[in-house]
Amino acid sequence: MAVKRVWTSRFSQWLAQVRSLSRSDLQFEINVSSRYRVGVASCRIWLISGCVGLLVSVAWNIWQGVLIYEESQVIAAELERVRQMDQAVIAESRKEGIDLSAGALKRLSSEVDLANLLLEKRTFSWTAFLTELEQTIPPRLVLTSLRLDQSSKTVQLTGTAVSLEDITAFTVGLHNHATFKDPVLAQHRVGSNGLVEFDVSVQYRQTGV
Repeated sequence: MAVKRVWTSRFSQWLAQVRSLSRSDLQFEINVSSRYRVGVASCRIWLISGCVGLLVSVAWNIWQGVLIYEESQVIAAELERVRQMDQAVIAESRKEGIDLSAGALKRLSSEVDLANLLLEKRTFSWTAFLTELEQTIPPRLVLTSLRLDQSSKTVQLTGTAVSLEDITAFTVGLHNHATFKDPVLAQHRVGSNGLVEFDVSVQYRQTGV
């Protein structure tokens, strides 16, 4: 009987250990991620969409970079071609004795202005100018000097008149004439001979120029 009791006691202890081990195993085998969560799925979709969009953006930027690089290469080739053409023109001009240096091009501008001024002087007609000016002079007024600045087309007129009214009539005639504009009476004074001396400036518009 004593031996039976010992084996019964040992069996009870072993069975208790097995039960405790089975309970501890069941406690750690619970799967907390087995439940389906809608929020986690939506976040996963957004993350995937963001990754796809990022990849598309990177691919687009790479493609644009390739296009810009190709365009820059074309522009560089055109610039090189133009530079070679300029060098060929400069070399050809040197053979012909023509100076195309930077200093020569700067002097060319002043030479062109001088040529235009000489051409303008050649085309200026004093006969037409004096004929048109004579149409504005009243009977009791005499011009004593005339100065014409062809660069600004300003005419300086000096003369004498019997009265101030004659000078006023002269300036009005210049104002109404189609060839002259903006007459200005600079000054007037009574001379020792009793005549009124005056200075008038006016702009001259040459016909056909």
